[in-house]
Amino acid sequence: RESVAFLRGSSGADDANGVIGDALPHVTNDGKFHGRYPNSLLTLFYPYTLFRDVVLDQPVDPNDVPFFWHAHVSDETAVKAVLTKCYEADLVELNTVEDVEKAKRLNLVSTLVSQDRVGMGAINKEKLHNGQRRKPLVIASPHIREAAELFSQDNFGRTFSFYRHPIDYDVHPNLKKKLPPEAGANNFLTRLLSDVHKGTLGYKELGIGKQVIRQTTIAGTRDLMAESLFRFGKYYGWVPAGGEGTKESELKDDSIAISCIDDVIKDVPGERYADHNSPEWQVFYKANKLDCQLYEIARSTWRAQIQTIIALPLQKVRAGEGDDDEKEDEEEGEEE
Repeated sequence: RESVAFLRGSSGADDANGVIGDALPHVTNDGKFHGRYPNSLLTLFYPYTLFRDVVLDQPVDPNDVPFFWHAHVSDETAVKAVLTKCYEADLVELNTVEDVEKAKRLNLVSTLVSQDRVGMGAINKEKLHNGQRRKPLVIASPHIREAAELFSQDNFGRTFSFYRHPIDYDVHPNLKKKLPPEAGANNFLTRLLSDVHKGTLGYKELGIGKQVIRQTTIAGTRDLMAESLFRFGKYYGWVPAGGEGTKESELKDDSIAISCIDDVIKDVPGERYADHNSPEWQVFYKANKLDCQLYEIARSTWRAQIQTIIALPLQKVRAGEGDDDEKEDEEEGEEE
């Protein structure tokens, strides 16, 4: 009994945050790490710990909230057009820090769950094949660090984003307002993700940026925008406008989604390229070396996710949670 009391903490009662005692290191429901190890990855990586690992945490949990992080204006415009037209998505747009703070005060995510706009209530409105759904709700914001704290261990954020080369940045104006002038002078993305806006950047800040890209986001790139958007929709199990969401309609639904995406983004400008042998490029690269590395990480992540970011119906089947698996179990039970 003495050992039990020690493990549970001096109070011997459950913590208000749902944690048993406070004697041992633990993570509370708000995603924050509490304990004797300040350099724990749970501490260094907060608030990104409130985003799911998009590869390891499959299948997509119905209680997770799709989050579109858009650091660049051109990406924001194109992706939102696809979400609303091709998937009839319900967008919650938090474009300023003030919008995000208000959403926190109003407990936005909990409210959306109570309204059956996210969570199991939203899925159960219409029983589609293997957890697919129509008209998804998506939270969108350029402020990734602030918006991460909207989520909790009950409703994690599940993030998708587009990455571009530093020479082609089109930074959201509200990010420019928020950050000090020196933050935009070099390695903008590394500074934004690491929250280090002054002074010299090192491997720690670069590592945080890499972790965000590889672990917490489904990565899209400008030169593969159509393929990226289609991948996003399949991963989340979104049925396109006009689709049926059945096992038999998969090819037809895919064709509808691809056609709509291609039509929406056909006029979106492509990437710019620079002469890597020019003196101007050498100066630019020296000043933005870390962001250039993050861009290469994003591209390698996109390639890796060809195999790891798969359609929701297949995620469910591989986890033994598919609708067909359930039917087979029922049939086996009846035979016995």
